[in-house]
Amino acid sequence: MDSTIFDSINKPVIGVIHLLPLPGTPLFSGNLEEIYQRAQEEVSRFKSGGVDGIIIENFHDNPFSNHDISKVQLAIMASVITNARKEIDIPIGVNVHFNDWEAEIALAYACKAQFVRIEAFVDTVMTPSGIVEACCAEVTRFRKLIQTENTISIWADIHPKYSTLLINNSIEESGIMAQNALADAIIITGETTGIETPIDDLQRVKSAVKVPILAGSGTTIENVTKVLSVADGVIVGSTFKSEGNINNLVSVERVGNFMEVVKSNFR
Repeated sequence: MDSTIFDSINKPVIGVIHLLPLPGTPLFSGNLEEIYQRAQEEVSRFKSGGVDGIIIENFHDNPFSNHDISKVQLAIMASVITNARKEIDIPIGVNVHFNDWEAEIALAYACKAQFVRIEAFVDTVMTPSGIVEACCAEVTRFRKLIQTENTISIWADIHPKYSTLLINNSIEESGIMAQNALADAIIITGETTGIETPIDDLQRVKSAVKVPILAGSGTTIENVTKVLSVADGVIVGSTFKSEGNINNLVSVERVGNFMEVVKSNFR
């Protein structure tokens, strides 16, 4: 992985903080403080469990808008990221669904996060909320405009989950396009959250590109050794939650056990 982010850490493990539904989205509970408390508790648990980095995303805001998030939602995410930075000194990433790349770069810049995850970087896709166009030209220009090309890394999904490609590129072709469009790392997933990333997809992209590749879904304590034998890192959500349920809190025990397997095999 990028040494400027993870120093000498081999095969970094990134834990996901799935924010509770934000104001203005259909499932918002009306309790803003609950959002902050839940996020900060998960930051603390990831710190105790020993992950190498975290990524903060508005996962529960579905159905996602294909347009910009609101100013209120942006401000809340900025507060969450800022509070997380006070708690931990490991790398932090930002993901704003679905594909609000400008908000991601702005949040990373203002809140001193190190990377962003962009779903439709080179692949134009159909989602349940409509068509999302590839944004590589816009995001790389915006990053350059605010002079963050050396401080904010772009981690680009290819063949992103929960979507259908409108141009049927092979996964190798999409990987090469992402690399050529200046992605700093490439994320490969299964079809949905919690579904294992196909090893064949990881191997095919790994053989086609020179930038790091990460498995973005479905990595468990049972398959992590197999996954990291190919991938350069993993992004882990469901596995780290109590009982493996995406809606539950992060479990320090599950994180710790997972990290022990990674350390014993790859560190």
